[in-house]
Amino acid sequence: MTELEKTVHLVDSICISRGIPYTIIGGIANIIHGSGRTTQDFDIVIQIEIDELEKVYDIFTREFIPLKENPGNFFKTHFVLPLRHRRYDTRIDISAALSTFERNAIKRSNRHPFGKSEAYFCSPEDLIIFKLVAHREQDIIDVQDIITRLKHSLDKDYLLSTAKLFSDIDRQDIYDEIYSRLKEE
Repeated sequence: MTELEKTVHLVDSICISRGIPYTIIGGIANIIHGSGRTTQDFDIVIQIEIDELEKVYDIFTREFIPLKENPGNFFKTHFVLPLRHRRYDTRIDISAALSTFERNAIKRSNRHPFGKSEAYFCSPEDLIIFKLVAHREQDIIDVQDIITRLKHSLDKDYLLSTAKLFSDIDRQDIYDEIYSRLKEE
């Protein structure tokens, strides 16, 4: 197993053994859904309550080194915990799933093989939305790539109805971006 596969396996084992629902998003999920790009880090979203942040912090920092100054406070404030594996040097960002969208993405995730490992990965539709929320340059490139590769199998109704929910929080751009890109295809 590669160091990345070992880290995915470790995170999956930690979450499964502790009963923490999760899904992997970002570059690795993009690879699972057919992208040819590579990555050496990964992002996961875990379903926890706010009062469980400290417990989750303690669980993951046994195997991973926090990357932020005052990391426990950073996690409680931003709901993201950037980490690096102690031995493999693999970077991972753990985000608390506090929104309905994130929790539904976890419920909709499926197990997929990743090299010699296996883990829960978000659906391509949810990945598109996660990437449009982040809206970095690579994310926009990934969104176009996902839509182009999977245009015939994407659940367009789910994608548009879920993206429309973001209009309520002043992110109409997410719906508009998906609608225009689907129309192009």
